[in-house]
Amino acid sequence: MNIFGESDEEDNNPFSGTNHLYASGIAAVAEGEDDFIPKGAIVEGEGERSSEIGEAPERDSSNDEEYDPGHLESVGGNTTGTTGQFEPYVSLSMSMANTAVPEHDDDTIIQIVEAGDYKDPWGKHAIGYAIRYQGKEIIRRYSEFDTLRQALVKLLPTIVIPPIPSKHPLIKYFLRPLSAETDSRIIEKRKRMLSSFLNNCYSIQEIRNHVVFTKFLDPEYSWKDVLNSPPIVILPMNNLLAPPLNPTKPSPLHSLLPGQTSLSRLDPTAHNGSTTELETQYAQIEGRLRRYKNSLQPLQKILRQHRLHFHSLSSLFAELGAYYNAFSLQDNVIGSESLAAQTKSLSDGIERIGHGFDVNYVSSEILVDKLLTILEEPSGEILQFLEDAKRVIHFRKLKQLQYQIIEATIAKREARIKSLKETQNQMKRLEDALQQNALESPTIAEAMRHLETTRSTDETSNGQMQETDQPSPTSTRPSHASFMKQAKRGRGKRRSRNGELEPHMLTEEERQEEIQKLQKEVEKLNDCFRLTKKDMEDINRSSLHSLTALLEFIDQKWVMMLKSFTKSVLSWLTECLKAWKNAKIAVNNIET
Repeated sequence: MNIFGESDEEDNNPFSGTNHLYASGIAAVAEGEDDFIPKGAIVEGEGERSSEIGEAPERDSSNDEEYDPGHLESVGGNTTGTTGQFEPYVSLSMSMANTAVPEHDDDTIIQIVEAGDYKDPWGKHAIGYAIRYQGKEIIRRYSEFDTLRQALVKLLPTIVIPPIPSKHPLIKYFLRPLSAETDSRIIEKRKRMLSSFLNNCYSIQEIRNHVVFTKFLDPEYSWKDVLNSPPIVILPMNNLLAPPLNPTKPSPLHSLLPGQTSLSRLDPTAHNGSTTELETQYAQIEGRLRRYKNSLQPLQKILRQHRLHFHSLSSLFAELGAYYNAFSLQDNVIGSESLAAQTKSLSDGIERIGHGFDVNYVSSEILVDKLLTILEEPSGEILQFLEDAKRVIHFRKLKQLQYQIIEATIAKREARIKSLKETQNQMKRLEDALQQNALESPTIAEAMRHLETTRSTDETSNGQMQETDQPSPTSTRPSHASFMKQAKRGRGKRRSRNGELEPHMLTEEERQEEIQKLQKEVEKLNDCFRLTKKDMEDINRSSLHSLTALLEFIDQKWVMMLKSFTKSVLSWLTECLKAWKNAKIAVNNIET
């Protein structure tokens, strides 16, 4: 049974398996709408460019990209720029332009080298991602990446699992038509994010050595078969009812543990299987994770706004460059030879100014791409890491609550046993006292014999005759059970707040029976308690290591992001400055 509900088509494409124009596409969204939700439709600020539903750019069907259904085919690079209407000069330095699309890092262990339409062994079409690892290539769909991550979350509940890009809502397929250009942008982004996911997984030892992850990278295994075989098919429904480091091998005692889903009963002040020092470490980690989240969430919005502003600015640069370049050609219609030399220098100066605007346009578009790939995407990835860290912390707290519940239940059962035993001893002392008084006082002995006679008469009238000897004053020992039954007549039984009968309202046999039952229960609870204590130790050790490694990763990632962005800004400024210095020289050489 596939517990992850693998989708039949990439991104829930409603046109899958048909001849519809959109059968192989993903979605057509404006650049920057990374969550594929129209601006203002669900969450304010998610998109950057507003558009009216039903308004779609005209599309020339003759330019539609054709896919070979039987082979994987690259869908193209990440095209930047606004419309491509104004081409920069050939003399423009390509040192920065070549960095528009990040090249594969030679140190990357796992690479996604291509992406495009492919036909799986079951005859279905989907966007496939070609993964290269250890000299082998394997094609996996996005839905297979998704189910891999879901499986890792269930298999490794104490490990922070790296994120993948989110799915596209079904509504996006109906809002706008698709285009090859926007499809390629989305696929290129997914290539980067999925490659980052695989390499982040590889850097985590628990994931790298796990059989499910190794099978995902092995072309010998069909992923559908992996999903329908152990260890995935034997995963428990609730990881609290299984060993945290190996949930596919629960002991019989794990099935007896409470499987709570809410932390409402967790007592932060109660003992939870850890030390004060350890709880202080976790509190500090939670505080750092919270500060990161509070800093990165507004940063995401600011980065999107900056990208929108730079897009608008680069469009203005492109338009100005076109005007200046067109104006520089006016010397071609001047027929006077006497003015040709002056016109030539003026034309060169104007052309250099247009060239400066062209350089600003291209370099600004490249900087926009850097904002996306160096800052916005990694910061969004870090936010997803933080969300998964909350899952690990929540799981640990649920286990602490389980620990507290079992510990409190044991204490409650032991208190009940103690109360029953104390009552038993008190009743025995009371019986001894009554017997002693009966021997010393004939009146009390006569009253007790009267109670016995009344009980025997009642039993006889109900058809329950029994022979009894007439007790003598010296041998009379009133029955405590009959005395208590007689005493309880005419009034209801008193119960404690938890619904149990008060110990003194039970007979001796009932107390003995309940004591034996509770002792067996306490023995089983103690076994569960020892098991939960061991689970808590495993969770504390594993989750603390994973969360600490995450904080180190975020610190390193943040430093790399800032250094890379600083380098990109310096490159942008250098290219622009060089172009305007050349323009200034040309303007100074204009003959007046």
